[in-house]
Amino acid sequence: MEPQPPQPLPLPPTTPPPASRPHSVASVAWATALGSPAAGGVVLALNYWKWGQKSAAAAAVTAGFVVTAVILWIAVIAPSSIPSAAFLVPQVLGGYLVAKALQGPRLEAHRVAGGTNASNWIGAGIGIAFGAVQLAALVGIVVFTGTNPSAVFDAQRSVDMGHGQEVYYSRGATREDAMRLGEALKDAGFFDDTAPATVLIAGEPGGREVSFVVAEGGWDDETIVESCRKLAEYVAPAIGGTPLTVRMLDDRMYERKRLQIE
Repeated sequence: MEPQPPQPLPLPPTTPPPASRPHSVASVAWATALGSPAAGGVVLALNYWKWGQKSAAAAAVTAGFVVTAVILWIAVIAPSSIPSAAFLVPQVLGGYLVAKALQGPRLEAHRVAGGTNASNWIGAGIGIAFGAVQLAALVGIVVFTGTNPSAVFDAQRSVDMGHGQEVYYSRGATREDAMRLGEALKDAGFFDDTAPATVLIAGEPGGREVSFVVAEGGWDDETIVESCRKLAEYVAPAIGGTPLTVRMLDDRMYERKRLQIE
């Protein structure tokens, strides 16, 4: 009898790849970069939710919002000389590292099993949505308070002269310009450590603007107007000389009167 060929061995049953499509660590980083840690926390929570870990999902969302609130608080109290990147880069890096530590091993096991991830565009979209909500909230605050929208940009950076007396600088003016103006205002007795006062400096020498926030109706009082003029003439040498434009603003930062110092 001729030998028969061996029968093929039965192959083990193939395991289909996982059907779920979790969000990658990069997706968490994109959401954080475009919409704050709150957005990154939501992307983390979506993964936990897909894995049936609802309590972990709730914790991720809560932690994201708490971290965002803390960062906003730090940004408010931090000196204006600190660049925005000092807040953004740690957020993105922290979001990436936290996601990798919490979900990295499971995401890697998912990949080895043949699973695929959700598109990173979804994480980016969640970040953009959160960023849009934050922008809308800022616009709402501006509209509700009646603050001049341009003041939001002009009042991003300031020098604190103590006792609520500040010099904001923008549009070409530097921190050094603001410090020189603040010292000159102290010499003139305007900054006297008795009450809060707000002054803005903008532009470069030859096109410099100095703005004073004055009490309601002060722009119609010739005595106050003349005081602003003399004060501007006194501080002009410290900030590049004349010509110098002087603006009198109300408490909502709208211009009420303009003077020209030649």
